[in-house]
Amino acid sequence: MKTFDELFDGVIKHEGYYANVEGDRGGETYMGVARNLHPDWEGWQYIDAYKETYGEIPWNFKIDVPQLTKLVKDFYQQTFYKRFKIDEISNGSIQEIIFDWCVNSGVWGARGVQRVLNQFFDADLKMDGIIGFNTLAAINMHEPKDLFWEIKKARIRYYHKIAKKGKNHLFLEGWLKRIGAIKFKD
Repeated sequence: MKTFDELFDGVIKHEGYYANVEGDRGGETYMGVARNLHPDWEGWQYIDAYKETYGEIPWNFKIDVPQLTKLVKDFYQQTFYKRFKIDEISNGSIQEIIFDWCVNSGVWGARGVQRVLNQFFDADLKMDGIIGFNTLAAINMHEPKDLFWEIKKARIRYYHKIAKKGKNHLFLEGWLKRIGAIKFKD
């Protein structure tokens, strides 16, 4: 199993720091927290104060304020790690690929995992995007390596599908690089 800090460090390598990319439906983001999706997150106060003081923030710039980094970590822990019960998954590689998908896609990541379990592992899960008792039992009862590869393939299909919508094609290469970097480790 992996700790929250290990999973967080892995995800942040893909999320980066500050971004405000045209065509990204999340809008302005900092360490993967999207303003359009999470406008009430406390960290925006620090980012807005930084912009007022120093002006425009360069792409992938890290604002070196420990309180801001703590707010990001707390956000990830509550919004993804605890919400999707990542700590109850018994295999570290499965934790990583599911945590990363939920961070990248929210409930669509959890639904994707449920779809994989139903389609390839004969589970009979409600595809509600909630990783609860039944979904956890299904995740933990299957051969981790087999489940990992089916989830990885499902994510690749998912990214190709959503790349056909709006300006998402601009992000496909990055999404594929992100999933390509996640490796199964025994």
